[in-house]
Amino acid sequence: MLSSERTTRNDVVPTPGQVEGLVVASGRPSARHLVEFLKSEGINVQVAGSADLAFEEVLLHRPNLVIIEAHVTATGGVDLCARLKANARTHFVPVVLWTDDKSTEAQHLSAVTAGADAVFSAATSVDERRARLWALLRTQVLYRREEKKRLVQGTAIRDRRRWVGGLIHDLQNSIGAVQANFEFLAQELLSAGRVSSKSEVDECIQDCRSLFRDMARGLRTVLDYERFESDRVALREEQVFLADLAEKAKAVIESSTGTHNKTIAVESAANVQPVQGDPDYLQEALANLIDHVLRQPGNRQCRIQISCAGGLTHARVGGDHDRIPTDQHARIFEPYSQAGKHVPIGHGLGLALAKLIVDVHGGTIWIEDIPRGGSAFVIELPSSGPSSRLRTTG
Repeated sequence: MLSSERTTRNDVVPTPGQVEGLVVASGRPSARHLVEFLKSEGINVQVAGSADLAFEEVLLHRPNLVIIEAHVTATGGVDLCARLKANARTHFVPVVLWTDDKSTEAQHLSAVTAGADAVFSAATSVDERRARLWALLRTQVLYRREEKKRLVQGTAIRDRRRWVGGLIHDLQNSIGAVQANFEFLAQELLSAGRVSSKSEVDECIQDCRSLFRDMARGLRTVLDYERFESDRVALREEQVFLADLAEKAKAVIESSTGTHNKTIAVESAANVQPVQGDPDYLQEALANLIDHVLRQPGNRQCRIQISCAGGLTHARVGGDHDRIPTDQHARIFEPYSQAGKHVPIGHGLGLALAKLIVDVHGGTIWIEDIPRGGSAFVIELPSSGPSSRLRTTG
């Protein structure tokens, strides 16, 4: 509901006959006046004679309101109220404690401390009871509306993720089949004399291979991001050197169509220690950072510098010209934050995935400006950290 909307009793609370109330009392005489009060407001009433029955009823059917007579148990109705408010499924059900006229301030305070939404007694005026009763029902109905909306949205998101994941998986298989068929067709045209130069065919095949690799990487980025977001990724634990992974990531990016005529340099200090983690995902994170740097128009070179200090391994991935504006540092790792300009691999998910991978390995990532140059992504990971630093999901 928008904050500018006004709500009234009639348009928020269900019409009389649709509101369900539960009275918890130790006997019929003590329950009679509570039942009559709720029925006078058009509320359907159920009666429970014990705290255990009442708790089970609320847990299973979640009425709109619960009124507990103070002496329903040996220790009073306060313990049942506390039990209802301590349970996640019944916490938001409004609970009213009905005390006798001789209740003390300490008893009233214990009811409020237990989580009671209101405390009534025979001395409470009818108008006050009615006003507070419908105020509680308005709040409870609004909560249920929002809860239902969240459940519907959550189901839709899960269904969409499942559909997207299946689509990407099928596309990955199709890319390989299309590439194989294209290369076969090109070779057949050459052998049939329909193409005059073999070099032209080879060049065309190489360009198409690069395009297919880019498409496959983009699809894998989207699929891996979805897996991390839904906690459906299984991580391996190995001791790996970031310099070795950077070299492999360099080879992947050098085969990309979007980074021709640009260079990648990997530099590693002598004292670098291995890190504990999944080599495939760490390599993917480095590749996405390198790819982002080289896709900026002004950058002609990407330098990856690996160093080690204080038990931490650092990898700096920076460009030589384009500087990332300071106001983008905080949001550049958000999904699709760069979708409007120089779209990185994965249609705006490359940097977001890199951050997820670093986070799950117990590390951090940030951006630093390079003096007289561009900007660098900095990854900080524990050097050969204990396996507990790696959060394995699945």
